[in-house]
Amino acid sequence: MTGTSPGRDVMVLRRSNTLVSAALLGALFFLPGTIGFLFEAVSFTPGTVAASIAAFVLAGVGLIPASSRNVQWSIGTIVLVAVIVLLHMLLANAIDNDPSFDVQRAFLSLALISIVILAVPAVADTIGVESRLRTIVFSLCILFFVSIIFSLLQIQPPTPSLGEKPIFPYTEPSFLGFSVAAVLIFTVMRMGVVARLATIMVFLGLGFALANLTVIAAVLLAAMVALPLSWLGGGLAVFVVAAASLDLSYYTERLDFDWANSNNISALVYVQGWQMLQESLERTYGWGVGFQQLGVVYTNVPASFRINALLGRDANLQDGGFILSKIGSEFGMIGLALATALVIAAMRSFARLRLMSRQAGRDMPDGELFARACVIGYLIELLVRGTNYLTGTLVLMLAGLLYLYRLHAARSGGERPA
Repeated sequence: MTGTSPGRDVMVLRRSNTLVSAALLGALFFLPGTIGFLFEAVSFTPGTVAASIAAFVLAGVGLIPASSRNVQWSIGTIVLVAVIVLLHMLLANAIDNDPSFDVQRAFLSLALISIVILAVPAVADTIGVESRLRTIVFSLCILFFVSIIFSLLQIQPPTPSLGEKPIFPYTEPSFLGFSVAAVLIFTVMRMGVVARLATIMVFLGLGFALANLTVIAAVLLAAMVALPLSWLGGGLAVFVVAAASLDLSYYTERLDFDWANSNNISALVYVQGWQMLQESLERTYGWGVGFQQLGVVYTNVPASFRINALLGRDANLQDGGFILSKIGSEFGMIGLALATALVIAAMRSFARLRLMSRQAGRDMPDGELFARACVIGYLIELLVRGTNYLTGTLVLMLAGLLYLYRLHAARSGGERPA
């Protein structure tokens, strides 16, 4: 009669669960972009919903943490979100009275958001209990690095996407930029100072090689979190001196927000986002045009005409170019208040990690560090470049906030909240 030892069974189970956790986190980072890359999906929504369904199913069969409280929290949140969105939408339609208002689009998106909300507690618990989270995130960082290298070498699958510079699994480098931020922040915070600098310099060099400001912004955000102030000041001084002898016209064009004369689509899309935000607030008296109605109801902003003249088509009307534009345009002052609350939460995590930066993050659990990195990293999507609401990084940011809320409650001596 043969058998296996209990210790071996536990080790195999732990390894199996780690692989499941790695697959789930990898799916949240890469699947939304992969579907768009391979099948010309117009948004990250299909991949994000698929990853969320997977998380909920895995929790249901016990492969990742699950509890009845998670289900109660999810259902309560779904009901609350649905009531707020529907009431806001009714008033938005009454205020704006635009014949293009698409109720069906809003209801479909609300149903998909409900699926995502169901997955958030499971992802939060995965972040909190996975003992090999550091190995998983380091592996994800290596995958981002390899993806960039292969793209620069032009070794990647063909794509039907309209993107000018696809970088597998994303249809454009900017999508990689807002995806890599959290992973890079966590990775460098688990390194010594010299290794942090080396890693940041490597990714910064890759950002310049890709000629993408969103990637560069993500790397600079990680640098501001992890590097000593003296090193940041020295790096800025070196850059100022070097800039005098470098041709930076490619980047200055992207920072030229003179929409009337600019020929740079990236700059025009960013200006268009701000113009649409202003137009929506003015037209609806600060209420917003309604959930998922940006780019659907009538818009008349100068930058969009300039983009249409250059491309022969519209660009980024429905996503606003960055999430602040979209949520502010659609939910008005309520959306801006939510965005402000997120920025405050990110700044609190930023301050916490800055205090730890000299200690290489050794006194903070991996789950807490990753949760804070996900909240901070979402700033790129919020303020620099986004695509739509439903992205894997949104799920991770919400899971990070939930994890930190539970952690705060536990440290305050209270029972873990439902």
